[in-house]
Amino acid sequence: MKTKNKQGIHFSLIVLLFFALSPGVYADTMKIAVPATAKSKDASISKETGRASAFLFFDANGHFLEAMDNPARDQQGGVSRTVIALLAAKGVTLIIAENIGDKMKQALKDHHIKYVINTGAADNAVQAFIATR
Repeated sequence: MKTKNKQGIHFSLIVLLFFALSPGVYADTMKIAVPATAKSKDASISKETGRASAFLFFDANGHFLEAMDNPARDQQGGVSRTVIALLAAKGVTLIIAENIGDKMKQALKDHHIKYVINTGAADNAVQAFIATR
């Protein structure tokens, strides 16, 4: 019995060390979303996150992945929930936005999605973030 516990502890320590010594493992899993005024990577960041026309998605290296219309744009209520469900389903770990309201901040926190405030063109904001991390 004690031998199995020691083997389990050794295995756990090896796995822990592997992840601790591999900083790239976490960086490669980052997915960035930007609420934007249009579906092109150089569109302006929207002033309203929940009511943005579109969401743009970038990988951890700043490569543009896709754009999609915001299904919550004209929704009457529950915009934050709808947007967060979309972002979580897409595997987003970071959102770059011009403005984030209190309800949206709480929803992001609840889903462990970080946010950064920035303005201007979406692709420039993503590249600026990547350059400073």
